[in-house]
Amino acid sequence: MKTAIIKQPEMKVLPLLKKIISNPWIGVAVSLAIIIPSLYKILDNVTVFRMEYILLAIFFPIYLRSLKKIFDEILDRTDEFYD
Repeated sequence: MKTAIIKQPEMKVLPLLKKIISNPWIGVAVSLAIIIPSLYKILDNVTVFRMEYILLAIFFPIYLRSLKKIFDEILDRTDEFYD
């Protein structure tokens, strides 16, 4: 009976992870942290296929999706001010 009353520590982590993953600002920061160093390595020698091309292909859409979320939230807030 005692274990049912006490909150499990794992249960606190899941909602926190969901908030972090759904936060568009975190998506922008992480994407830029991966994209910028990858571009430096790619531009060093463009003719060589590297892992950075794959990272760029994965994280650039995440970056764009996060920016879209941020701008949609901004536009939704400005509509509320005019009502």
